[in-house]
Amino acid sequence: MRYNLALSATLLAATCLTTPALAQNYNLNPTYGTYNLQSGFLPDPQTVQVVAGGSNNVSAMTGGQCAGFAAEAPDVRVNFTGGSFNEINFSAQSSADTTLIVNDPNGQWFCDDDSGGNLNPLVELTPISGQYDIWIGTFGSSTAQATLAVSELPYGGTLRPTPPSAPSGPDYSLTPGYGTYSLASGFTPDPFEVQVVAGGTNSASDWSAGECAGFVADAPDVRVNFTGGSFSEINFSARSSADTTLIVNDPNGQWFCDDDSGGNLNPLVELTPISGQYDIWVGTFGSSTAQATLAVSELPYRGGSAAPAPQPTPPPPPPAPSGPNYSLAPAYGTYTLASGFTPDPFEVQVVAGGANSASDWSGGECAGFVADAPDVRLMFQGGSFPELYFSAGASADTTLVINGPNGEWFCDDDSGNGGLNPLVRMAPVSGQYDIWVGTYGSSTASAVLSISELYSR
Repeated sequence: MRYNLALSATLLAATCLTTPALAQNYNLNPTYGTYNLQSGFLPDPQTVQVVAGGSNNVSAMTGGQCAGFAAEAPDVRVNFTGGSFNEINFSAQSSADTTLIVNDPNGQWFCDDDSGGNLNPLVELTPISGQYDIWIGTFGSSTAQATLAVSELPYGGTLRPTPPSAPSGPDYSLTPGYGTYSLASGFTPDPFEVQVVAGGTNSASDWSAGECAGFVADAPDVRVNFTGGSFSEINFSARSSADTTLIVNDPNGQWFCDDDSGGNLNPLVELTPISGQYDIWVGTFGSSTAQATLAVSELPYRGGSAAPAPQPTPPPPPPAPSGPNYSLAPAYGTYTLASGFTPDPFEVQVVAGGANSASDWSGGECAGFVADAPDVRLMFQGGSFPELYFSAGASADTTLVINGPNGEWFCDDDSGNGGLNPLVRMAPVSGQYDIWVGTYGSSTASAVLSISELYSR
C-alpha cells in the first residue's frame, strides 16, 4: 500500500488532507456517473443527486483525519478542463450531516465535514485539469439523500436557483449528436471524417452578437478528445452542397467560428493543436438543414468542394508493412489509472503475439510478432511518481511495443526480470498509452501485462 502526503494551501482551515485508504477506490466506476466539465460551464453550479454514505468508516481508515461513512466506489467522477477561473469548489447539501472526500488529478486527497455551514461539507481548490473522484459520506452510519454541487463561483452556502434562461445557443454540456471520437496526433486516416446533418434552430449570429453566422443545433454535432504530438496544426472543415458554417469550442473554452474560409462556401477553422476536448457544430447559413461531411486533419488544408473533380486514378502504391494501429479498439480493454493507483502492479491477462513482424514494421528497431490492434489501452493521469514501468511475464519469449501520449514509439525484448521478459520504463506523461505484447516467434502465448510506478516483473 502506498501513501501520498502533501499540503495544499488552497484548503480552508477546517479541510484536511489525508492518505488514500482502501475504503475509497478511485479505480472503480462511479455510482452516479462521470461528467465532463470545461471552465465556464453552465449552469454553475452543476449538481448531481446522490445517496450519501456507505459501509466504510472513513475516520477509522484515515486515523481520524476524515469523518463519516462512505462507499468504496466514487459517487461521482468529474473530468475537468481548466480555464480562466481561479477556484473550483465541491460541496454537498442534505437534511443529514454529510462529509466530502475528493481525490484530485494529482492523486492528492482532501476531506471536510462542516466547512460549508449547516453541517454541510465544502472543499475549495485551485483548479487543475484532469480527473476528480468524489465521495459523499454521512457523519453517522445511515445513508441519506444529498446533492453534490461543483462550482467555479464563490461558495454561498446554499445552491443558487436556476438562473433565467440564457439565449439559446451551443451547449457543450450536451451529448454530441454524431458521436465522440478519440484521436491521437498522427491519426490515420487523415482527414478523419464524420457524416452529419448540418444546421439547427439556433441563430449563431444572435448567440454570438454577430461574430458567428448560420443556424446550429443545441448539442455539439461531434466531440473530439485529442492528444497532441509533433504536428503544428489541427484544422476542422466541412463540405456540403449547401452553404455551411462551423463553430468550435476548444479545450481552453475558447470559441472559434467560420463561414466560407474553406472555399466554395465551405467553412474552415485552423488552430494550433492542444490536447483535450473539442466540441464542434456544423451549421447552415440558412435555417434549413443539409447533409455535410465534417473533416478533422493535421495536414495543410487542400480545399473543400462538395464533389471533387475526378482525377486520373494513380497506380496503387506498394502495400506498406503491416503494423500496430492505435486507431483500432484494444483487444483486452481500456483502463483508467491515476498516479498512486492500487493495486500496484496493475495486471491484465492477454494472449501475446500476432501476424505482424515488428521488425519489418520498425526497420529493425523492434522485435517479435504483434497484432494489428493494441492489446491494452491505458488512460493515465500522472502525479508525483518519477517513473512508469510496462513489463510482461510469460513462459514464452515476449516483446513489448508502446505508443505514448506524445505519439512516440517504444519497444523492448529482454530488458525485464527473468531473462526473456520485456520492460519499457519512462518518465510518466498524462494521456493515452497503447500497448502491444508480442512474441519473439510467430506463435502466440498467454502472458501477463504489468503496469507499475514501483517495479517491473
